[in-house]
Amino acid sequence: MIRKILAFALVAAMIPFGAQNANAASEWDNAVTVYGAALEQDSNLQNETANLLGVEDTDIVDYVYSEDVNQYINQNYDNNVLKSSIRIIQTSEGDGLNIDINEDMGQILLISEETYQNALLTSGITDADVTIAAAQDVTGESALAGVYKAFEAQGEEIDPEKTRNAQDELETISDISEENSNVEGFSQVQLNKVITEVKVEIVNNFNGDVTEDQVRDIVDEKLAENGLDGILSQDQIDRIIVIIMNIKDSGLFTGEEADRLVNSSKDLLDRITSSDSFQDAKDKASELGKDIVNSEEASSFMDSLRSFWDRIVEFFKGLF
Repeated sequence: MIRKILAFALVAAMIPFGAQNANAASEWDNAVTVYGAALEQDSNLQNETANLLGVEDTDIVDYVYSEDVNQYINQNYDNNVLKSSIRIIQTSEGDGLNIDINEDMGQILLISEETYQNALLTSGITDADVTIAAAQDVTGESALAGVYKAFEAQGEEIDPEKTRNAQDELETISDISEENSNVEGFSQVQLNKVITEVKVEIVNNFNGDVTEDQVRDIVDEKLAENGLDGILSQDQIDRIIVIIMNIKDSGLFTGEEADRLVNSSKDLLDRITSSDSFQDAKDKASELGKDIVNSEEASSFMDSLRSFWDRIVEFFKGLF
C-alpha cells in the first residue's frame, strides 16, 4: 500500500483544488452542560452529576429529551431513563478532541472513551473538551445526543447525516465488541484502532476518493496489523465497510474537515497506544503468535508525506 503513495501524490498534485469546507472549529466563550432529561426533576441527582462534570456558574445549561435522542441518533428512550450527561466546550482548531469519562459514582457500561471519540470525529467534532458522567450506572448510548444538543444551544448546526453515521459507528463498534466479548485475541481497543487507522489512510493515501473494494482492502490490512485477522466474521467486516462508505459519502474525508479529522485521529491513536488496555491487547496477541503494529513508523511516514504534499501545493500555487 505504501509503495503506491508517492506516485499518487505526484499525480494528485496536478489536480485542481475544489472548494473547501468553511465550518472550522471556533472557540466558545462558555462551556455547555447538557443533563439527561431524568435529572430535570431530581435536584439531588443533578447536583451530584454537576460535581462529576465540573459544572461552572457560567455554563450554558440544557437538557436532552427523548425527542432529541430520536432526532440526533434515531433512538427511542423515555425521558426517565436519560441520565448520562455531558459538559463540552469547543476549543480552537488544532487543539484536538479530548474525552473524559468520570465514573466516580456511576459507570458508563457500554461505551469506551475511544469509541465516543471515534464517533464524535465521524460527526465532524474534532476540537473540543468533553466530559461524560452519570451519578448512577448507565449504558451511555444517549450521551452523543447531549453533545449535539450542546451545539444547538450555542446556535451551531450539526449535520444530521454525520450524526447518524456517528451513531451507526458507535453501535457497530459496541455490537461487534459484545459479540466477541469471549473471543480470545479480541478487544474493543484493537477495533477502535483499526477504524481510526482506516479513516486516516483513506484521507492521506486516497484523498478521500475510494471504492468499496479499496476500503475492503484497507480494512483487511488494518485488521491484520492489529491482530484481528481471522477473528471478526465476514458479516462484522461488512458492517465496518458500510460505516466507512457512509462516512465517505458524507464528505468527511475531503477538504478542511479531512485535515481536522486526521489531526484529531492522530491524537486518538496516541491515546489508544499509550493505554493499559492496548498493552494488554499486544501481550495477548503475542501469546497467540500475532503482532499489533504501534503505527509510529507509519505515522512518521504520513507526516513526512503530508509535508511533502504541502510543498508541492505551494509550488504550484506560486506558478499562478
